[in-house]
Amino acid sequence: MKDGKIIIARLWPTFGGNIPTVVPVILGVNPQKYETIGIYLTRTSDVPNLLEANGKKVFFVTQKSKLPIIPFSFFKLAEILKNQGVDILHCHHHKATFYGTIAAKIAKTPVILSHVHGMGRTRNINRKLQNYFVLPHIDKIFAVGQAVKDDILKTNPSVEPDRVINIGNSTDYEYYSKPGYDRRAVREKFNIPQNAFVFATAGRLAPTKGQAYLIEAFAKIKKQVPNARLLFAGTGQLKDELEKKVAELNCGDSVCFLDKVDNMPEFYNGIDCFVLPSIAEGLPRTLLEAMAAGVLCIASNVGGIPEILDNGRFGRLVPAKDSVALADAMLNVVNMPPQKKDSVIANAKEHTKINYSNSAMIQRIEKIYDNLITKKMDIA
Repeated sequence: MKDGKIIIARLWPTFGGNIPTVVPVILGVNPQKYETIGIYLTRTSDVPNLLEANGKKVFFVTQKSKLPIIPFSFFKLAEILKNQGVDILHCHHHKATFYGTIAAKIAKTPVILSHVHGMGRTRNINRKLQNYFVLPHIDKIFAVGQAVKDDILKTNPSVEPDRVINIGNSTDYEYYSKPGYDRRAVREKFNIPQNAFVFATAGRLAPTKGQAYLIEAFAKIKKQVPNARLLFAGTGQLKDELEKKVAELNCGDSVCFLDKVDNMPEFYNGIDCFVLPSIAEGLPRTLLEAMAAGVLCIASNVGGIPEILDNGRFGRLVPAKDSVALADAMLNVVNMPPQKKDSVIANAKEHTKINYSNSAMIQRIEKIYDNLITKKMDIA
């Protein structure tokens, strides 16, 4: 500790730009009790660091895009941990966990945490071997959702279940739930007819997101709902392929690829239903954003999605890769009585606020930090 504060180090593999969704949680941790620093193994971007801009110390093992030889990297990181008097090392992703755990043992850092952000992270022999030797030295493993926790335990049988915590995920509830957008103006901005029923999705255009099935489903309901529209927010490798599919299904006049959308709360306020047709997911933040914004949601029954939607209480769940079932769910939403729709939306917003807001995440993390440090101090 320094000046009576617990020193937390957040460690990432590289600084390739800021992750705006993470910064508010880090900054929100009680500054009277904790001092947080940021550490990166490598650097691939020269953009200003938001943690540093908000008064946090930031360190790099190397300012280059590749780490130096392994022994030097371990000792350089250990030196940072020791010099800063780090009490808790909070590692994000596999590479940071591997380097961070070894360096923390060298530096005699009291508490080591690993934060796992998605499914299938133990996907090859190399990672299995690294985890076998590293994970026993980690005090707690944070899993982003119950599905991720189950995946960690299934693929790492040597890990005791009580050392893996479902920490969940979070979103800036206040930012996405704020009112004040003129729905008519939003629709004019995106060239959407005022009388249209608008389905939308957001995220990178990639195979795992299942957007092709959404297009197939939309083409089916378009025949029954002539005023239906479909919006895509995001960019990615599949854009050309998805545009070609839209053309083949003769619904190009009703589908729009918006690329990157800067103001997502505004975007959510202009749509009627958010659809996440993913084939695989951890605990998707875009779904939390849409729920916070007051949009009725349909999503695939995969990964942590059922956990977010409480098995269908707060939105519609459909099988992945099933455009027929997805079309049925979309048509059901179009025809849903307004009173029922408003009830689902209101309950989903409250559920998101209580369980997935940044403030809820900060409280969970602080409680875990407190318990771990108290335990270490009692042992010492």
